[in-house]
Amino acid sequence: MRIERAWMIACILGATIAASAVGCGDEPSSNNPTSSSSSGAAGGGGAGGGGSTGGMGGAGGGVSPECTTPADCTNEGTANFCGEPACESGKCVRKALQPEGTPLPSQVYGDCQEMRCDANAQPAPVNNDDDVYNDGNECTDDVCAEGVALHNVQTQGFLCSAAGICNDTGQCVQCIDGVQGCFSGNQMCMQGVCVGINCSNGIKNPGEGDVDCGGNCLPCEDGKTCTNGSQCKSGVCTGGMCAAPTCTDTVKNGNETGYDCGGADCPPCATDEGCQLPTDCQSGVCMDVFCAAPSCTDALQNGEETGIDCGGPMCDPCK
Repeated sequence: MRIERAWMIACILGATIAASAVGCGDEPSSNNPTSSSSSGAAGGGGAGGGGSTGGMGGAGGGVSPECTTPADCTNEGTANFCGEPACESGKCVRKALQPEGTPLPSQVYGDCQEMRCDANAQPAPVNNDDDVYNDGNECTDDVCAEGVALHNVQTQGFLCSAAGICNDTGQCVQCIDGVQGCFSGNQMCMQGVCVGINCSNGIKNPGEGDVDCGGNCLPCEDGKTCTNGSQCKSGVCTGGMCAAPTCTDTVKNGNETGYDCGGADCPPCATDEGCQLPTDCQSGVCMDVFCAAPSCTDALQNGEETGIDCGGPMCDPCK
C-alpha cells in the first residue's frame, strides 16, 4: 500500500511535464488530462493554417492603380495651353491649366472663329464674327455670320476706287453700258474699260500693237504683235509678239498675286508680296492682301518653327 501511494503522488507532481515524462503505468496514462489538452492544441494549429491560406487569397484579389505617372494617362490627351494629363491618387484625370473660356495665344486670321479653352481643358472653336477676312475687293462685303466667312457681292452701281463702279459680278470697272458711261466723248465702254472710239474699227491705228488692241485700246492677247510690253495683256513683248505669262518674266501677270509668285501656277510669295488667299504666301498668312511674316501666334507651323508656333530660334520650345 505504501509503495502504491508513493507512486500516485509522484504521478500527480509530474503532471505539468506529462508531455515529456515517461508514462507511470498504463492505467494512469489513459486517464491523463494533460495529454488530452496537448492533442487539442495541435488541432487548433491546423485551423490556423487554414486561416493563413485565406489571407493570401485576400491579398491576391486587390485592384491595381490606373496610373503611377501622367505618362500612363494617354487617354487624357496631350499637354497643351489649356490642360495636361495628370495622375491623382492612382486615377487618370485632365488637369486644367487655364480657366474655361480663355482664348489661346495663337489664332488663325480671318476664319470667323476664336479658339478657347473649354470645360474639358481642351482647345475648342467659338464663333467670332469680328474675325473678318479682308479679300481686298472693294466690290464684296466681307462679313462673318455665325462663324462662317461670307464675301457678298455689292449691288451693281456701288462706287469703288476713283470714279469706279461695281458690276454685277463683283468687279470694279470704269464703266457699265446703260449704267455709267465714259466721261469723255472720245471714248467708248468696252468690257468695263473706257477705250478710244477707234478701238473697234478693224484698223491698226497709231499706238496700237495689233488691230484694235494695245495703246488706247484693250491690251493685246498672247500671240498678237507688239512693240512694247504695255501693249500686251501679259505685259511681256518678246520678239515682237505678246508672250504668255511665266513665273520668271519679272512681271505680275496671269494668275499671279505678286511678282512671279502666288496664284495657281507660281510658287508662294514672300513677306509683303501681294496675295488673295493664304496659299499665295510662304507663311500661309494673307492679311489685308499682303503676305504676313511668320509669327509665333498665327496658329501655323511656318518660318523656322519645328512645331505649330513653337521651336526654332524665335518661338518658345515645343512641349
